[in-house]
Amino acid sequence: MRKVLWGLWVLMAFSGCKKAEEVSDPAAGAVGEQAPGVHDDAVVAGPYTVTKEKLDAYVGYQRRMLEVYGTLLKGLQNLGALVDAGTPEAMAAAREGLKVVEAKSKAEAEARKEAKLSEADVNGLAEVVTAVISQRQLGRTLQYEEELKKLEALQARLPPEQQQGMAEQVASMRAQVDAFQKLSDARRDYGDANVDIVLTREEDLIQNYQEMLRVFTGTRR
Repeated sequence: MRKVLWGLWVLMAFSGCKKAEEVSDPAAGAVGEQAPGVHDDAVVAGPYTVTKEKLDAYVGYQRRMLEVYGTLLKGLQNLGALVDAGTPEAMAAAREGLKVVEAKSKAEAEARKEAKLSEADVNGLAEVVTAVISQRQLGRTLQYEEELKKLEALQARLPPEQQQGMAEQVASMRAQVDAFQKLSDARRDYGDANVDIVLTREEDLIQNYQEMLRVFTGTRR
């Protein structure tokens, strides 16, 4: 159960918000209330269109949510053991877990309003940003460019007949590097314009992504 709870939070982090998660607060108004002039579209034709203004707002939205995730996660840390144990405290633990989820929904709604983003904006931006940044981060982690350079250097030092034997391996590695650099899949799915705009904030978005991982794994800088 503990692993399930943590896995759920990782999947929800930085993702779009589901309307089913919204909780009304009589004192603060509906959690799903949108900023003035901002509306959700019932049906969106084609991929979401990313603009510089919306992307800048989304980077701020991510940072705002990072401030609250750490605190909210503490409320779940000890719930798994209680629920697994099947003790009388299990039901109370489950209720506390629901309160944490409700708090997350409220925090998301407040962050959206501060950023002047609708729920549709957050969902659309999250989808495009995740497609781009996850690939860029994976490319950095695997260090394919560095490995390709080493492989090409090794190939160049070999006799001509042995170089040919490495040609297929080098070509395969070069194709992998090309895929991470050009983001062909993301461009096919979301369009060149969307990908290019996301890349203008690549460093900030990767920093947010890495910080999110630190929050969820409990590691420090």
